[in-house]
Amino acid sequence: MQQANAELQNSGVFGLDYVARDLRLANYTNTVFPSLNERTPWGGLVLTAKTATVTDANIPISASAPFISTGLLSHSVGTGETVSTTLNEWQGLSNVNVASDQLTIQFVAPNAMVNCEGDNVQAGDYVIQRYFVRRASGTTGTDYGLACDANTPTATGATPVATPTTISGFGGAGELIMPRVDHFAVQLGTRLVTTVSRVETVRLAYYTINQYRAVAAAARTAGTEPPRIVSVKTAVLVRSTDDTRSNDIDLTGSINILNQSVTLTNTTNKYARRVYSTTATFRNGLGEGS
Repeated sequence: MQQANAELQNSGVFGLDYVARDLRLANYTNTVFPSLNERTPWGGLVLTAKTATVTDANIPISASAPFISTGLLSHSVGTGETVSTTLNEWQGLSNVNVASDQLTIQFVAPNAMVNCEGDNVQAGDYVIQRYFVRRASGTTGTDYGLACDANTPTATGATPVATPTTISGFGGAGELIMPRVDHFAVQLGTRLVTTVSRVETVRLAYYTINQYRAVAAAARTAGTEPPRIVSVKTAVLVRSTDDTRSNDIDLTGSINILNQSVTLTNTTNKYARRVYSTTATFRNGLGEGS
């Protein structure tokens, strides 16, 4: 059990901290469009991409096919959301009774750095990164991990570009950045300001990605602006490497992850498990007058 708990801490604490550092870069330099929602051009959270019929999107390129696959955008299970059948796209892999989410962000590199796949990125380069659960190896089995897929940066010495006309190298298997992840969950923190009879009311709320899509669609149908996205909360359920065979581990009980109770699909192996979560605020997310 001591060995298992040490593994959980190494994987959960350090792995999620690595993710959080990049999440805090999301929306960097996006000061032209301060209201971050599901259509904000170059917005830090990627919920939409341009298609033949969608012109207002978080990724406003390219002007013509091939367009970015919807399976590479941010997703959570829910009404109208269908997992992809394409390898390495969002498939909702999970070892609990709820599908895992997928989070896609974009930003402009503030300085020379490396992306989540270990490639060198120059200051001013455009970076798009996708966090999702995939198999550690092969195409079968339930040994999952949290992976990160990033676009191919510009060649060394090239002139940095903040708004590219194409995105290349995005949509692969990426790199495993956190092993033994049974579930990955995402919630979006929002801020909505309404004024009635000169009285201003500020409402803060958290939504799953799917819930936010529905709220945004309803707002646009009503002729109002969707709630502004100001933060993102992520959580992982990590497990130990080996079966502890400890009678202290209850495999039938519910596990709370981001206010949602889930249950394990494997009730045989007594792995030690723990939930780790973190919250990151989007840069420039509050916008003007906030």
